[in-house]
This record gives sequence, structure tokens and C-alpha cells, in this order.
Amino acid sequence: MKNKGLFSIGEVAKAIGITRKTILNYETKGLIKPDKKDGVSGNRYYTIDTFTQIRTIRVFQNLGLSLDEAREYFSDSSDLQPMIKRLETIRDELNLTIEKLKERSNKTNDDVKEITIEPQTIYCRTYKSSSVEDKTNLLRDTALEAMRKHGTDTTRRMYFTEYSANAPEEISYCVAVPSESCGEYISRIPALKAISFFHHGAYEDIPDARKRLISYAEENNIKLSGTFRNLYLEGPPQHKDKSRFITQLIAIIE
Repeated sequence: MKNKGLFSIGEVAKAIGITRKTILNYETKGLIKPDKKDGVSGNRYYTIDTFTQIRTIRVFQNLGLSLDEAREYFSDSSDLQPMIKRLETIRDELNLTIEKLKERSNKTNDDVKEITIEPQTIYCRTYKSSSVEDKTNLLRDTALEAMRKHGTDTTRRMYFTEYSANAPEEISYCVAVPSESCGEYISRIPALKAISFFHHGAYEDIPDARKRLISYAEENNIKLSGTFRNLYLEGPPQHKDKSRFITQLIAIIE
């Protein structure tokens, strides 16, 4: 069959790294059909075009798309924009996870870098608080309110706090929510320029760590707006050891 440009089901399964049962399931779902079927043995054979189609279906599955979505893709029977949006969401979620894992494996404070903060929609409550315990509880309470009212935007970091250098005890507790959210306490943040680094350690050490941002700005003639953010990657939900907390410290550029 190889001389005729056909591949057996076993060859296809081995080349793509799937089982014969998976390929047969694609047939059952109407996604593919064998290009040749031996009438005596029932063996199935596929052309390179069908092989490519099977591989594409598998890629879609690995990206989290359903077989129904794959069928619609091949039949051109639907608007591709929802599929594109889903893949973009998966991409953003993967980028966040990769960034978090890199920082966890790093285990040291990074160099200060200039960054662009993407626009996003947040649920935001502002309170006066001073102790780390109060701040932690207020952030949890705000996150709970936001989740119940609006859900969450999984393509953004879940929550952060924002405060002014002139009034560090007046803190805005912010939670990422879906872009279509509206109502009380909903804000839309534009794109912003900032300087940033990842702090590895207890929340109590953040005020001293933040001085690195101020020093960097002074050394590089960067004018800061006076607004700072603490963006939480890993903390009490992941670790009991405070030294393993990871917080992205951010200073907004004027």
C-alpha cells in the first residue's frame, strides 16, 4: 500500500502518537473516512491528505477544542471568530502559567524591567488598611465579591492591589473580570507603561523591596506617576512558607 501512496491505520497512529481507537472515533464522529478499505480484512488506508487532516484534528484537541469544533472547521459551516477567540484565550492562559512557572523555578528577585501593562477590566474596592493580615483579608473578600457578581478573566492575573506613594494605607483591591462586565465598582484600565520586577519573599518585605523600583527610576531618568501595584502570582493559596511567595512589584510611569 505504501507504493500506492496509502498509509495503514497503524502507520498513521504511530506517526501522530495516537491509538487506532482514536482514529476510529474520528470516523464515527464523521470527521474523516478511510480512503481505501480492504473488503476482506477490513483494514483501513489513508492518503497523505487524510493523514494531515487527522493530525490537524489532534492538534485542535491538544489545544482544548472539541471534535464538534473541528468538524465545523473542516466543513466551513461556522464563523471562525469564536474559535479564534478561544485559541487566543488558551494562548494567554498558557503564557501566564509559563511566566509563573519560570518565576517559581527562578527563586530569586529579577532585574527591574520596563513593561507595558495591557488594558483590562477590573472589579475594584478601596479601603484604608495597614497590617498585612487586614490587606490579605480585604483582597480575599473583594475577590469573592467579584467572582460572585461577574466571574473571572482567566487571561489576566487574578488580582492586584494599587496604592499611591503619598497615601500607602489607602489601597485599591482589584480583581480581573470579563471585559463585558459592567456595574458598580467596575473599571476599565487603559494600557500603561511601567517598571517592574518579581519579588520572592514575604509580603512584609515588599516596602523595602519596592525601593528598587524608585532607585531604578532615578538612575535611568524615568519619571514615575507615584502609583504602585502589587500583582500576586503565588501566595497563601499555594504556599505556607512566606519565603516562597511571588509578587510582581510595579511602578507606573508618568
